[in-house]
Amino acid sequence: MQRAANHEMVILARQSRGHSQAALAKMLGITPGTMSKIEHGISPLTADRVRDLADHLQYPDSLFYRPERVRGSDSICFHHRKRASMPARLLDRVEAEMHLSQLHVKRILGEVEIESDLEVPTLDPGEYGGPTEVARLVRATWRLPSGPISNMVQLVESAGAVVIIRDFGTRKLDAMSCWAKGVPPIFFLNSAMPTDRLRWSIAHELGHLVMHWTPPASDPEQEADEFARELLLPDHETRPALRTLTFTQLPALKTAWRVSMIALVKAAATRNALPPNKTKSLYVQISRRGWRTEEPYALEPESPATLEAAVTVHLHEHGYSTDELARIVDLHPKEFRATYLPNVPDPEDPKRHLRAV
Repeated sequence: MQRAANHEMVILARQSRGHSQAALAKMLGITPGTMSKIEHGISPLTADRVRDLADHLQYPDSLFYRPERVRGSDSICFHHRKRASMPARLLDRVEAEMHLSQLHVKRILGEVEIESDLEVPTLDPGEYGGPTEVARLVRATWRLPSGPISNMVQLVESAGAVVIIRDFGTRKLDAMSCWAKGVPPIFFLNSAMPTDRLRWSIAHELGHLVMHWTPPASDPEQEADEFARELLLPDHETRPALRTLTFTQLPALKTAWRVSMIALVKAAATRNALPPNKTKSLYVQISRRGWRTEEPYALEPESPATLEAAVTVHLHEHGYSTDELARIVDLHPKEFRATYLPNVPDPEDPKRHLRAV
């Protein structure tokens, strides 16, 4: 017996393709009112309607029959550094892509055993003395050595999280994170970010996931930044350098601690390690060189490995084909390959059969 179609999947599919309700209604040849009723679960989703939606939104019919709820009390999600000027529809698209990725992760990792030496804890900052103390406790619990964290992507994946780096199609949003029941914590990151900003975004989002599983008592963004600052730049280790910080020292400290130069200056300012006039001077020098938008001295990239490893296990140990994996996650094969096997040639690509002579 065919299970009932899920109106929430219609919303996710539409938003992930960047369509408004009115635009999709026009594509389907129905009124905006009917489209609204479909998405609110008032108008029934017949098999014919599902096929029409699947055709126009370029998803398999099966996606619309998935039973999961991906929003609400079962899912804690955060945005990091969302610009006020970011259009709502663009934010909806990225958020929908993250929720769909969450569904993919659930199935890709469903039959793969992930061994994690660590786990992401949940710690109330009010109980443990604030975000700085929570960050110190996380470093201690994870037995991190003194000094810089060499690879933030590798660190959170070793704690059982999944890192996904995608092109958001905008620079107005750096990252999102989500931790739903039955799914590992997910860090959804913008590929347009340089490595220093990506590392900070992971630390910031980790702060959210560790501390904000209940409604925060104060500003959650400020708390997450305080957590990230202490995690990446432990006060007792970096204060001596920040007390004597000069502009010429910024590149070396950036390379050593793997954070942006602006993050170093902010740490000095926030911790009162430098007089206000000196931090202001550093900000001015950075701005004059245009480094607030794009800094020099780029750090080497950090790449996720968990999902790629799981897909490889399915292909080489479980005997799945890429088309079968695509069906499992409710994507068409071409989109699955582009998303999860970008470096593996598509057997249907005619260019694959050409060779230079």
